[in-house]
Amino acid sequence: MLTAGNELPGLTLRIKRRLINKIKTRGTMSNSAETMLGAQARAGSVPVTPAFRKLVVASSLGSVIEHYDFFIYAFTAPIVFGHVFFPKMDSLAGMLAVYGTFAVGFVARPLGGMVFGHYGDRLGRKAMLTITFALMGIVSFMIGCLPGYDSIGPAAPAALVILRFVQGFAFGGEYMNAVSLTLENAPHARRGFFASLINASGPIGVILASGFIALLGFAFSAQDFAQWVWRVPFLVSLVLVVLGTYIRLQVDESILFKAMQKAAARPKMPLLDVVRSWKKSVLFGCLVNMVHSTFQYMSTVFVLGYAVKTLGMPQYSVTFGTMTANVLEMFMVPLIASYSDRFGRRAFIMAGILLAVAWYPIYFQLVATKDPTLLILGLVVSVGIIHALMFAPEAAFTAELFPTQVRVSGSSLGKQLGIVLGGGTAPLVGTALMGAGGGFSLVILYFEAIAACAFVGILLAPESARHSL
Repeated sequence: MLTAGNELPGLTLRIKRRLINKIKTRGTMSNSAETMLGAQARAGSVPVTPAFRKLVVASSLGSVIEHYDFFIYAFTAPIVFGHVFFPKMDSLAGMLAVYGTFAVGFVARPLGGMVFGHYGDRLGRKAMLTITFALMGIVSFMIGCLPGYDSIGPAAPAALVILRFVQGFAFGGEYMNAVSLTLENAPHARRGFFASLINASGPIGVILASGFIALLGFAFSAQDFAQWVWRVPFLVSLVLVVLGTYIRLQVDESILFKAMQKAAARPKMPLLDVVRSWKKSVLFGCLVNMVHSTFQYMSTVFVLGYAVKTLGMPQYSVTFGTMTANVLEMFMVPLIASYSDRFGRRAFIMAGILLAVAWYPIYFQLVATKDPTLLILGLVVSVGIIHALMFAPEAAFTAELFPTQVRVSGSSLGKQLGIVLGGGTAPLVGTALMGAGGGFSLVILYFEAIAACAFVGILLAPESARHSL
């Protein structure tokens, strides 16, 4: 098991006192403590032990299952939920309502990030991971059991909105606790690589979700899928919850968090400290997550609904394309992140933004052809390559903007605000812009405005790849 005593043998009483004094005055490590701890990490005092490998697997598996839960909703809702939960609306209004419930899950994310971020900084990362994981899986199972409008009337969409809110609340508290737990135990020179494994595991969940739904769509008729088959992927979540909870209970707490506990340096109200002293860091974290999530969800969820409902393309072509793209991204993310440990995080993020801006007009032209092969190609380039450039360094970049005592609170707030302002509303905004008669041009301009703001923000952000935590 990893222990603060075993992994940080050089943390003397004198250094602990300096740490406490500095936290009281500025809410960060003293330069002396930071230098010593950074030197120990670079010298290899934080090795890749079997316990650390177990921790990485536990954090990553949780991300797999939670992305599975979230994306089975994303892939199912645009196709099925309009007539199951909103049958009284016309086609456009029903689609807007579906994307509205999708957005609700994102609106809840910042709140979940604040609540679980606070307790992650106060009580530890591990406990919060177990709670958020179980909560999200149970909610997904309940969505699979939820009666439709024909059975319980308006109570059906109301219950769906509540469940989506709770699901987003749990998801918002999950990610940065997992990243912080991994990052704070990782070797200094490989922080980006190990933190990126949380992101790389997300595509595995997307692959499972899209692959499962594509298989069901191929094996059953569209009528059967709409009537009852869509519930199966949600119900499977209960089995995954049991497995993931057991695995997460086996890992130990973060080294740096335990060192902070031992030094009695935990802040009473970490979120208030973030608001007072780390506003720029929150803004930088918000911008990077806003741009990559807008690009991802516009390229997948919005295109899924538009291609199937408006263009009449087969559902499996989009889900298969998404699955293929995520297979590529799963391998690209750790590869890019390992180079970000050497060359910095910002260069890769900015390169991804520039490529996304240049690629989007081409991508939507491919969608408009109604050719499944070209659509799959577009998805592979969009998600597997361009999104990977932004997504791979994001985990370490966002977490490294904050010190240990407020890391989960600050990074969760920045990340989840970016996700809700970006990816959470992207399908809804895209559908509204298309419905207003603006076509793809307005959708492209919408993304490029976000990309321009994010590029300037990342340009001004500090490069922390080689800084000690």
